[in-house]
Amino acid sequence: MPLPLFLLVEDKDSDAQAFISLVRRIGLLNGVHPVGGMDEARRYLTACSPQSLPLVVFSADAVGDGESGELFAWIDDQDAPVGDIPTVQLHKPLDMYAVIDALKALKFPERARIDATTLTVRVELWPCGTVLSDS
Repeated sequence: MPLPLFLLVEDKDSDAQAFISLVRRIGLLNGVHPVGGMDEARRYLTACSPQSLPLVVFSADAVGDGESGELFAWIDDQDAPVGDIPTVQLHKPLDMYAVIDALKALKFPERARIDATTLTVRVELWPCGTVLSDS
């Protein structure tokens, strides 16, 4: 089963790269799929198979005038499984601890992996209801 991605709605490449770096710095193994705006996010979400849907949709407060709220409302209005995707509003400057707290509040199942080369812990986050084996 492939590790689910985060969807990031961000219209500035530099800010998207800053978020991707932050996710790596936190130690998360989940990838980030950046899109440039609400319309692109909707197209992405409607085209995804249920198994490929993002774990969380993050949106930066600088994306358009109120686009984040509009996108989140659109997600909430969708049937499952799209309507069940959690959303997180990011505020700039990005705060690592705010992102960590938002993800912890969602109570995703997680699996820690130790990178034997660097002796760092890397964490995988999975959709709620996922049963993780010890392997």
